[in-house]
Amino acid sequence: MMSSGAGSQPQQSAPIETMPTVYAEPGQPPTESTVDVDFLKGVGGILKVVEMVFSLVVFICASVSEDHKDACGWIQFVSMTAFVLTIMLYVFHAFKLPPKFAKSIPFKFCEFCYYATFTLFYFISGVVAACFATGNAALSAAAFFTFASMVVFGVDVYFKVMDWRHSGDGPYFSTSSSSSNAPPPSSTNAGIQY
Repeated sequence: MMSSGAGSQPQQSAPIETMPTVYAEPGQPPTESTVDVDFLKGVGGILKVVEMVFSLVVFICASVSEDHKDACGWIQFVSMTAFVLTIMLYVFHAFKLPPKFAKSIPFKFCEFCYYATFTLFYFISGVVAACFATGNAALSAAAFFTFASMVVFGVDVYFKVMDWRHSGDGPYFSTSSSSSNAPPPSSTNAGIQY
């Protein structure tokens, strides 16, 4: 026979509290792993999301086109390479990794070079897509979004130039004939003349 009482009711356990993940190097105080919410909500994060979306749309439009596979191959290469590299940069910035590379890599200058290069690549891809777009809706859409991507990447180039110039990171370019205005050589640019 079954008895009614405390045994028939399932026991409720107290809620388990979770603690944030804490990392600590030997001899260093522990730090929490954080995400840079200011970057994600700021202009840099929004630009990177728009770049990823436009790059994916360009890739899809070029992939759908039945004609001019050689031209579409170049457009696909540019858009997918930009998509993957922009995701990597987005993750780097979201987890505040660029300051950790600052001593060994001129990260802001490298990022400027990336955006300048892909602005040029998107311009070339846009011209290629526009040349072959006659009567092809997919390539017409690819041309439009390729030029839109070029503009967004160009805006990011502007912000990277401003950020790079104010950071003191990377190669230095002197605007005067004398080198007295140039910063002193450091270990990253010693012996290199620009």
